[in-house]
Amino acid sequence: MTEPAVCVFDLDHTLVSSPLDLRAVAREMEAFIRNRGVTLPRREHRWSAPELFDLVRREADHLTEEVLAIPVAHERRAMERATLEPFAAETLEALKQLGFALAVWTNNDRVVADFVLSRFDLIPRLDLVVTRDDVVRLKPDPDGLRVVRARWPLASRVVVVGDSWVDGVAAQAGGAPFIAYRADVAELDRRNVPVTARISSLLDLPVALA
Repeated sequence: MTEPAVCVFDLDHTLVSSPLDLRAVAREMEAFIRNRGVTLPRREHRWSAPELFDLVRREADHLTEEVLAIPVAHERRAMERATLEPFAAETLEALKQLGFALAVWTNNDRVVADFVLSRFDLIPRLDLVVTRDDVVRLKPDPDGLRVVRARWPLASRVVVVGDSWVDGVAAQAGGAPFIAYRADVAELDRRNVPVTARISSLLDLPVALA
């Protein structure tokens, strides 16, 4: 039997708004890594925090724990000041009524995800929460979609909703359409991220999914 379509949401700046500054996290991680003598390959685009973490695990695994402490500190501070994105709860409820299975896929750890989702009473509306504790590699790697598809192996389709290029690249790599929510269009274009739809309000999501 075919399973329901699955809508997979990013967390920060998609379902919740928080002061988590991912560029600041990446800058701090990059400075730490360089100061420890790790050479970063030259590249066109700036390094993201997940890419830096992945590089350290490959090239300097002895630094993994110290490097991971940087985003953890930022995330713990940000989660206390998180607010619910406008119409997030209403949109989840509407999609449930339309028959969608609902998941969150975040690069945050389980502590942060559970804290924020519980605070805004979103957990009862969700069928699955995938955090960095559940994956081998972080977005922009598509490994989180492996976890999603393991939960719904016969899903009629899987769609990813997020605000960042890392969400879009991960969706593309995992063969899922990407819906960009209030995303930086120029950054998506620079990264050649294919976008199925762009929305500025979560209330527009049911129509975009149709």
